[in-house]
Amino acid sequence: MPDDFSLPPPELLRVDVVDLGPVIDPPFTDTKSFHAYLPKVPTKPVEFEPTESNLTDDGTRRAVEVALASDEVGRQSAGKRCDVLGVGTAATGRNSEYPLVTVYNYTDGLTVEVMVDLDTARVLEVRTENRQPPLADAERSQALDLLRDAGGLADSGVDLDTGMGLIVEEADFRDPRYGHRLVDLRFGPRDKRLPTAYAVVDLTDRDVVTAGRVPQEASS
Repeated sequence: MPDDFSLPPPELLRVDVVDLGPVIDPPFTDTKSFHAYLPKVPTKPVEFEPTESNLTDDGTRRAVEVALASDEVGRQSAGKRCDVLGVGTAATGRNSEYPLVTVYNYTDGLTVEVMVDLDTARVLEVRTENRQPPLADAERSQALDLLRDAGGLADSGVDLDTGMGLIVEEADFRDPRYGHRLVDLRFGPRDKRLPTAYAVVDLTDRDVVTAGRVPQEASS
């Protein structure tokens, strides 16, 4: 070790982590507020320029039409059960933003993303990936409709409209539902820490995998 080697001053080793604390809205009614235990930290307003997408409702509709009319998307979706999950935007540069149409292929478990140029009404790029995109609003509604048709939870008094979910995956490749689009739903009321009921819905096979109520002792 060189003789002139020295450690940096202690102040350079210190890292201050600002704890902003979680924000829960609405606040839970069955748990004690912990805000009194959070240390107060100094804050400094930061100026920023908000940005909004230029994609209008009409642009969203036209982007879907252009995407679905493309030959490549048509070849990939032929004979498959596919749905448009949503339309967002993708930037290719600082000032270039294009609509990005997300199509999910339930038959093969593939996500197809289509970048569209609305000015020329043409597809710029089609990207296919073996991954699960986030749960779409239309899929949540479909899962709740399947639960209503199945009865059970709705008949037992569970308010299905409080159901919030996320996509889960079957890890066992030998399971028949491996690779399927599965939605894990939990039901409120929203102002409680723990759910009162649960359900797993298979959107690939369009059926209910499991559903039930959370035992009362676990939700107290």
